Amino acid sequence: MTAPAVEAEPARPGPPPHTPPHIAPLPDPRWGLLAMLIALLAVAAAATSLRNGFTYDDRWIIAENGRVHDVRALWRYFEESYWPMKNGAGLYRPLVIFFYSLQWVVGGGSPIVFHLVNVLLSAVAAVGVFWMLGFVAPTRVAWLAAALFAVHPVHVEAVANAVGQAELWAALALLSAVGLYLRDRREGPLRRQTALAIVAIFLVGIFTKEHVIVLPALLLAAELLLCRDAPVLARLRRLRLLLWPLVVIAAGFIALRVHVLGAVGGDVPHPSLLHQGMRARAFIMLDVVPEYGRLMLAPLRLYADYSPRQLEVYPTFDVSQLTGILLVVSTVALFALTARRTPLVAFGLAWFALLIAPVSNVLLPTGILLAERTLYLPAAGAMLVVAVGAEALRARLRALDSPLQRLVPVACAAALLFGVVRSTLRNPFWHDTDTAFELMVAESPLNFKAHYAMGGQLFTQHRSREGERQWQIAIALMPKYHAVYVDLAHRYREAHLCDAAIPLYQKALALEPELTIATVSIAACQLELAQWHRARTTSRVAIADGMYRRAFLYIIDRADSALVANDSLDPTIKTKWMSRRAKR
Repeated sequence: MTAPAVEAEPARPGPPPHTPPHIAPLPDPRWGLLAMLIALLAVAAAATSLRNGFTYDDRWIIAENGRVHDVRALWRYFEESYWPMKNGAGLYRPLVIFFYSLQWVVGGGSPIVFHLVNVLLSAVAAVGVFWMLGFVAPTRVAWLAAALFAVHPVHVEAVANAVGQAELWAALALLSAVGLYLRDRREGPLRRQTALAIVAIFLVGIFTKEHVIVLPALLLAAELLLCRDAPVLARLRRLRLLLWPLVVIAAGFIALRVHVLGAVGGDVPHPSLLHQGMRARAFIMLDVVPEYGRLMLAPLRLYADYSPRQLEVYPTFDVSQLTGILLVVSTVALFALTARRTPLVAFGLAWFALLIAPVSNVLLPTGILLAERTLYLPAAGAMLVVAVGAEALRARLRALDSPLQRLVPVACAAALLFGVVRSTLRNPFWHDTDTAFELMVAESPLNFKAHYAMGGQLFTQHRSREGERQWQIAIALMPKYHAVYVDLAHRYREAHLCDAAIPLYQKALALEPELTIATVSIAACQLELAQWHRARTTSRVAIADGMYRRAFLYIIDRADSALVANDSLDPTIKTKWMSRRAKR
């Protein structure tokens, strides 16, 4: 293994003969105290989230999801999607649903149990970062990286929101597996019992969150960048004995996921990604890349959602993408420059890139452009780069005997204080759904999804006029998204305002021609308006286009019955009957 290019730690008692002399053996005498400080920082940053309730996605996945309200046979969880069917079944995280069930039963449905578990898991994960990095970095660097990770404000969404717990379980799995691998490789070859433990962790972790699937790539990066005890090919031949079981498990997971969800992705793509190919999605994500850098290094402003027009994206080249291109090129260049000279930096960059890859939308579209919760574990890599840079700067200034060297620890302490304060103030955002949606609109008034979510909440509170206004704003901000048209049209139809509903359904169909629900709703509205010929024609065309026959045959039957009854009416009562029929 190569030594990181930072100032060496003071000499400690001699390591065992098989331990490389440039890395001090664990446990460090101070390790327990340092780990406790990291845990306390994590708890301090997350403590105010304990007052939160079930917010946003918590409602549908936990509070209103009957599958979570009792503990069932474990195998039953592996047959179901993460999201309930009524919300459009999607994603596959069976063990997380099982963990939610345990917490619901223990706490009798109280949100405090979920939030307490989240706070504890966040503290354990932060200590896990310190433990993992301790095998490859000086204690000072490992501690600073883990401390910055513990208080990073971008973690608020994962910790303060109950369903963010999936990120925390996945983080523990990956940190444990990579830490065990680095521990053994620091001392010599990987031991068989350690390999078995890594395989077991992977088998459990991948069913908590799909992002754990990147573990083989993380182990490969660790081996290539941090372990130099043999030629590359020899090390890769040894590593493949571990990678094959992991690949088999990953393939089995994907097959089971496809069986349950019917697709590899299993999520409804973000509106900006609908019908976009891989090349177009790559261009779109170039507009997102600068937000990664901002959130990692200067998280002054946080948002619950990143969607147009708050975040403008383009499926073809646009001048706005130059910043993203520059950041990608700079990061690749930094990786190439540090791969041999400062491998800890290269490993931190690789860690971030590999963990962000599943939600990068390039290979597969996801339901988000960017979500702060998905940056939870990638932040560990970014903070490692920051910690190595800070230590290198301090060592350089110390070598020059510059008085500025004292500013480095002061700046680090200020960053930790900022993280705690910013996280503490941000946690109440997730106190309840009303608060979250109101703040979403206030914080990002140009975000169509903020108005879309707020409108839906207002309609559930029977504040229809205000909900209508929010959805009209959402349509104005993103006029090419069909779902808002359909939802608003449904509300009009429920209020027996079919004259207003039909044009919205037609706009949705212009955007999504195979949207069966819109066609069925148009035909149903035509029935309500006593437009029987039109209802029959709409239904027959839909059947000819291959849409769901049963619903349209029912509408045709109703239309034919009405036409027959109308034809047989006595002219003296026809007008009165028609009037009553229209009102119905």
